[in-house]
Amino acid sequence: MEIKELRSFVRVAETLNFNRAAEQLNTSQPVVTKTVAQLEHKLGVKLFERTTRRVALTAAGVVMRREAEGLLAHFDRVQRAVRHAVAAESGRFAIGVTPLAMQTVFPALIRGFREAHPQIDVSICELPTDAQVKALLAAEIDVGFLLAPADDPALEVRTVHSEQMRLAIPIAHPHLRSLGEGAIPLSAFATDTFIIPPRSLNPGVHDEILRACAVAGFRPRVKDCTEGQSCLCLVEAGMGVSFVTSRVECASNGTVQIVDLEEPAPRLNVALAWRRDDPSPLLAAIRDLSFPEKAAAV
Repeated sequence: MEIKELRSFVRVAETLNFNRAAEQLNTSQPVVTKTVAQLEHKLGVKLFERTTRRVALTAAGVVMRREAEGLLAHFDRVQRAVRHAVAAESGRFAIGVTPLAMQTVFPALIRGFREAHPQIDVSICELPTDAQVKALLAAEIDVGFLLAPADDPALEVRTVHSEQMRLAIPIAHPHLRSLGEGAIPLSAFATDTFIIPPRSLNPGVHDEILRACAVAGFRPRVKDCTEGQSCLCLVEAGMGVSFVTSRVECASNGTVQIVDLEEPAPRLNVALAWRRDDPSPLLAAIRDLSFPEKAAAV
């Protein structure tokens, strides 16, 4: 048996859906089906009962799921322990960071960390939130500055920075003159198309935007856009409106207006994330820098 086969089997056992398991494994459904079939062939038993309407574990599959989850958990612990040992010996500390974290809390924190530990080789990996979660679980990075929420029982996630998002709208927006000065209710844009990141790229931001719109009393029309500057270009072209961080002041030769929003408005939360079972003293050091009030209380 191979680790890949066990991971594919466990994911199908959890979801009872080959398509959904493939999405979570970032592969195709035929690959997952073939991998599970190979495992069944090696074991000489059926692990799933499949019909056109449902997938269910067989009795052998129930036993296999329990044992496979234990094997994978043990394999992950061994992998992390080895990587921790290698990192400690090499003096390397790998940090994941999102663009928003890079623009806000990260520079001061990493400067303080490097001043306190000049002998450590700090590796900075700019990664989106979902990639950071995977890298943390695989012990490929030691800590991550990502966008909350990031839910995994193996990780501790604590917010270190929060800010309200603003809205970029075309300068020719029909409501611009009538909206007046100051903060504007989000509901004023209920009929607009919202240009936002796809959920597959950034589920936390995507869900927070939809949540804020729902609280404001509407369900937005959505157009996916993967990169911030491209989103602003679509706003300039009159394709819709787009949320931006507080650091965006102007855009596109005066053809885009950035407006403040009344509550409820989406918030971006930068969080520090790490593995619960990581004993690294360097991790403790960066936590103390990120949460100085808690460090002082200890």
